[in-house]
Amino acid sequence: MFVRVALLACLAASALAQLSLQPVITYRGVLNAASLAPPGLPNAALARGGVFTIFGTNLGPASPSTVTAFPLTPTFSGVNISVTQGGTSVSAIPIFVSQAQINAILPSNAPLGTASVRVGFNGRVSAPVAIEIVENAPGIFAISSGGFGPAVVQNFNTQTDQPVNSLDSSAARGQAITIWATGLGRVPFPDNVAPTAQNLDIPISVTIGEREAPRLYAGRSPCCSGVDQIVVRVPDDAPLGCYVPLRVRSGTGVSNTVTMAISTGSGAKCADGFNPFTNLIRSARRQGLILLERIQSQIDTHIATVEQNTFESARAYFLTRDASPFTFDPQFSYPPPGSCMVQQTTGNAMRGAPLRGTPAASTALDAGTSLRLSTPFNGSADIGRVPAPQSGYGAVVGSLRAGDGVGLLKLDFPNAATIGLSGPLGDAVVQPNAANLFAWAGRSTLERLRRDVAQRISFTPNDFGAPTELSLVAYSATHNATTAISCLAAPGVDTFVLTPDLLANLPPSANLPDGSLALLGIGVVPLSRAVPFSAPGLDGGLAMFSQWQTKSVYIQ
Repeated sequence: MFVRVALLACLAASALAQLSLQPVITYRGVLNAASLAPPGLPNAALARGGVFTIFGTNLGPASPSTVTAFPLTPTFSGVNISVTQGGTSVSAIPIFVSQAQINAILPSNAPLGTASVRVGFNGRVSAPVAIEIVENAPGIFAISSGGFGPAVVQNFNTQTDQPVNSLDSSAARGQAITIWATGLGRVPFPDNVAPTAQNLDIPISVTIGEREAPRLYAGRSPCCSGVDQIVVRVPDDAPLGCYVPLRVRSGTGVSNTVTMAISTGSGAKCADGFNPFTNLIRSARRQGLILLERIQSQIDTHIATVEQNTFESARAYFLTRDASPFTFDPQFSYPPPGSCMVQQTTGNAMRGAPLRGTPAASTALDAGTSLRLSTPFNGSADIGRVPAPQSGYGAVVGSLRAGDGVGLLKLDFPNAATIGLSGPLGDAVVQPNAANLFAWAGRSTLERLRRDVAQRISFTPNDFGAPTELSLVAYSATHNATTAISCLAAPGVDTFVLTPDLLANLPPSANLPDGSLALLGIGVVPLSRAVPFSAPGLDGGLAMFSQWQTKSVYIQ
């Protein structure tokens, strides 16, 4: 009996050891290598001939390895990848392999539609994972390697002088630039040989700051299989700024939105005269950022009774930020007036999921147990610590809905309200600015937004010294992913126009109350009146008060 039990134990241990070495692909872990768009969102499919990324465990060798010569082979450092649809199977081409990540080229002859991918390493094979294959799914590479913020773009001065675009090295209007991307579409030559430089026979367009850029070249980079180069001229009427939105359309696919810097002279440092937060976040120092908001909300989708309320919130972040010419903050890196940012993330951004690029909790500074909002109107409130969407402080401080239990609205006259800091950062008193409300006559009747046609949303501005922001956030519960659009309108402008390229990557609303939700908001954001503040433990800070109206909508 003892021998039998011992033998069974050895067999079980051996089986567990073998299982622990089997390649495992992370759930929802097969992505466009440039955009990293969350699976299930409209731009998350994989393009024929494009580079894709697989995340997981035991995927490859302990020492990462990158291919260095042509022709490429279907097996590299013991790693192979099969893509199967029914009775058709093709081999993807690995170009980077490691234990936790693989980058590979999806063959131009891969079957369209739903397929499965499996990773083999040294004879052990992973379980299959479903992927969606399309003709075109462009993704623009970003400096962050996460599909957000400053793009991998080169300013063309001469053949031997092509610096990377950055906050310290802007492009000029009319200048040629090279955009690095993947997923434009398949090529007529083998994917495993040095690419031929030729324009792809595919409708391809580029928008910079919502202006179409004249295209000079769009095809494979001669250096690298699966990698695309798009050469365009910066439009003569492109907006100037540090975070000018950039996106690519190939066929019916629209890329992730990234940014580039544009100024009056090539190589100059960019400037955002409309946004003082840019100078704060691009500096290497201890920073404080405080936001007070009054929000008139209306929820009328998937519910029997319309919910309306006006409430006030306070958020504050204190952090140390490294100086970098590629700094990007998803909350404070506003696009220039007249343009729009599109961001995507896994999880529900309306319930605390952080947008990509949100500073890590490790950068947070300790400002004490809580902050104190003081006002002569309807009492005061404590603003406690919160872990998400960014480590800092946050609270609803006033509401017209008695059930919220926070007391009445407190910011009727914002200049009379103060935020008090005390604790490790030292004592400080911050008095926010004023912000005027506006009229949005069409809010109550706005119900649906179509993604395939331009949407015009009009309002009546009452603050002609402040820009207005449109925020459209859509969450898909089925795919547990969020797309967020943020547009800025110059002072006095009374209309936002959302183009199909902007709307293309929103997840469509479900036809049942499954937890999905889309919220559209318009807010007065008086950036130029943001109030500087300081504390002994800070090198700089800004506080801003804004007023918003929001409305739930369906995305079609």
